[in-house]
Amino acid sequence: MDRKSTVLSLALMTVVNSAAQSNILNNGGFETGLMCYQDWIWSYTYQDYKGDYKFALSSDAHSGAYSLEIACKGTDCMRAAIYSDNIPITTPGQSYKITLYSKCPANTYDFVYVPDTATGNVGQTLTCNGNWAPNTLTFQTDPAATTFFFYIFNADVSWLHVDDVAVTYTDGTAPAHVIQHPGLRSVGISGQNFMVDGKPYLSLGYTGVEYSDLPQAAANGANTINGFGSNGPASCFNTGQPDYLDRLYNLGMNFIPDSTTTARLMAPPVFTPAVQTFAPHLAVLGWSLADEPDEIEISFNYIPPTTLGAEYTYAKTATSLPLTFNSQHAGYYAADNLQPYAASADFWMAEPYGSDFDSVVNAVSVFNTNKPQPIWLYQDAIDATLIVPKAYWAIINGVTGIHYFDWDGFKADGNKMAATKQVFTELNTLKSAIFGTKYDSSVTATAGIGTMARYDPATDAFYLLTVNPLLSGNVSNIQANFSVQGLRAGTAVTVMFENRTITSVAGGFSDAFTGASRHVYLISNYLNSPSLDKTPPTWTCCTYTGSGSSYTITFTAQDTGSGLQSILPVELVNATVSIPKFTVGTTSPVSFSVTESGWSSYVGFQLTDEAGNISHIDPCYVDGSRQAGEPAPFTVSVDASEGVLTVVNRSPGLKNVQIEGPIGSHLEIAGLKDGETRVVSIASILPSYGLANVTITPLGKPGGQALFVFASTSMAAQ
Repeated sequence: MDRKSTVLSLALMTVVNSAAQSNILNNGGFETGLMCYQDWIWSYTYQDYKGDYKFALSSDAHSGAYSLEIACKGTDCMRAAIYSDNIPITTPGQSYKITLYSKCPANTYDFVYVPDTATGNVGQTLTCNGNWAPNTLTFQTDPAATTFFFYIFNADVSWLHVDDVAVTYTDGTAPAHVIQHPGLRSVGISGQNFMVDGKPYLSLGYTGVEYSDLPQAAANGANTINGFGSNGPASCFNTGQPDYLDRLYNLGMNFIPDSTTTARLMAPPVFTPAVQTFAPHLAVLGWSLADEPDEIEISFNYIPPTTLGAEYTYAKTATSLPLTFNSQHAGYYAADNLQPYAASADFWMAEPYGSDFDSVVNAVSVFNTNKPQPIWLYQDAIDATLIVPKAYWAIINGVTGIHYFDWDGFKADGNKMAATKQVFTELNTLKSAIFGTKYDSSVTATAGIGTMARYDPATDAFYLLTVNPLLSGNVSNIQANFSVQGLRAGTAVTVMFENRTITSVAGGFSDAFTGASRHVYLISNYLNSPSLDKTPPTWTCCTYTGSGSSYTITFTAQDTGSGLQSILPVELVNATVSIPKFTVGTTSPVSFSVTESGWSSYVGFQLTDEAGNISHIDPCYVDGSRQAGEPAPFTVSVDASEGVLTVVNRSPGLKNVQIEGPIGSHLEIAGLKDGETRVVSIASILPSYGLANVTITPLGKPGGQALFVFASTSMAAQ
């Protein structure tokens, strides 16, 4: 993520006895890496992400296992710093004291700095004599300020070690750190669903929300706050007010901590104490290891895949929560680019930014190619008119989490903030639909329109989420047609969130899309309503005429529901068909015929109604005439779906028939009478799919004849 102008930090969940430590900071000794701090380098090139400073953990510590090292490793070393997140001020004009230990070569220049205090920007040069030395800076906050933060700078071409940083009131005291809701939330991964408390979770929220702004984020409909950019671990400070995570949890929201600056230290073992310290809270659902570790083009961001994998492993020793990282490349590169990092994520995150929706498709494809698991996306402050359709485009493509980066940017623009609120309000309303039964195969739409069809069995509701996307920089106004299998004419289709209704025609409806836009359609009482035609066309059989080896069989088709749409021959071999023109949607009978010539002829028919229901019929005429002797079996190939056999006996006809399929025992059709029509199921001897060879052995007097019709449905009563 780009945070060129961000002067914020990570903040995370911790359960530390701060009263004993007398420290407002929960990571003053860097025992959990750079949790609760951000870092930055200033280059003589004046370009972002340039400069030769490196941040690292050092075993040369004033106390504990680690100190922080900021060291110049080249020639481009203007200055580098860590800086805290915004620390809440509970009493206007409060005075504070910062103490820290520094170790740096003699005659080098390093300092601690606090901007915008009651007396302006204040700083204190650090003692540098080659040994560990104490330093103190006292200041009063501006009476109008609600937060403050501090920097620790290395402004020399050398190294600086820092340890035991403490922020207290001027008398050396600090409030106790009290956690109201410690514990481990029930969280897991099930397929491509992120599960919270046993239910699929739709994660909607912002990154970097300040403590004072949490109520507004909750009022907007956010259910998740992401720690990237600000408040990375969330519980960094002991201020005497309710903890960040407690306040968030009490507002009904959850949290994803971020440890980007710690990950860039490339010291994997520190992830065990970091996660042990900051993860145990009921608001915490998972953990983001790092932002853009795969961005090899920028050394400041880049973390080799083996290092990130080791950090993942150490973090996993401390928590069962799902872990992730934010892939910069997923939105724009091929799948194999991500493959080395795939083992370091239990769910996916990426940042397909910008107005074009193509990057969303790319990210989803890259993730699913590497490993199908839940996908969450960061989204940025694009044009307000595109925020809602792009969010729906993400959902339609299988995304189950959207986090807007960052809070301050949206907060500063009323239209964009309103658009995110609309996204959260609508998608929260649609959660049962998004995680409902997939019905995508029952819908087809005009090319270019994205769709997601879902059925909610709890409410018997059918939902169709649709988007006209902006792809490759282009979008058109579209009059879209939607075919919905089984939909009867005259059905009311509610257009949600738009206060309008569409009346369907048989099998579908149409609607207009102006530019990049979304529509959400609802059909109530879907499966238990007469609005749904679930019955395929019926057929009757047969009129027969023949001359020599050639014979003509005439059928009748009818659909009294949505009406007949088509009668089509399939696999027509050495046969001719006669299908009259008819009015599409007719509910009247339609007669059609086939003329075949012996066993080399073959034809099957597909009958389709306006609701998309289909019947198959596969006629096979058997001339049972034979000389005296053993019965002569013959074999036909039928589709596994054609499990209904109709025997139309002629006069003279057959007396008995044996039917054998590829599975199960053979079937006996006994006691046939001349002129009789009998329907039997042969599904038990057919496979579940594909073609199957069925052997028919006709029995009876020589010269007996019958017509065998294999079909997906029974013949209608005549």
